[in-house]
Amino acid sequence: MTAEAVMNEIPKGKAADAAGLEEIMRTTERRVAQVAWAILGNVEDVKDAMQDTYLRAFRHLRRYDTSRDLTAWVVAIAVNVCRDVLKKRRPTLELVDTAQHSRIHDNLMLRRAIDSLPEKERMAVILHDVEGMTSEEVAAAIGNTAATVRVQLSRARAKLRQLLGGRL
Repeated sequence: MTAEAVMNEIPKGKAADAAGLEEIMRTTERRVAQVAWAILGNVEDVKDAMQDTYLRAFRHLRRYDTSRDLTAWVVAIAVNVCRDVLKKRRPTLELVDTAQHSRIHDNLMLRRAIDSLPEKERMAVILHDVEGMTSEEVAAAIGNTAATVRVQLSRARAKLRQLLGGRL
């Protein structure tokens, strides 16, 4: 995802906003890509989600509250875009070669277990446990309180333990 790809989507005559968006992209692109990858796990979906994230950020740039953390604001947009992608995604059958390394198998089992969680619990686990965000950052990204995120994490972890039965 390049700045030029998003910049080409921006209507002409909004140069100041476009320059601001380019700066936003420079400072948040890596984090947005990490979050999108953790949620979607597909290169093409991640590219599309990143482009949509920055287009939405551009559209809503004038609504951005400068007292909020910029990265958290953009990550919240990215999480919402990824949710939209997941809603549109068709279920796919994944074929696993039985000769693959056991770590790949364990990762696949964990990914499937996480994918089976309810959406808010899944997002909380991905953002907190996989991406290392704090409960407060996760709360800002998914629109909950930090206390609610901690409850979601606790429930999600209990479900994962049950689903995986101590295999990981």
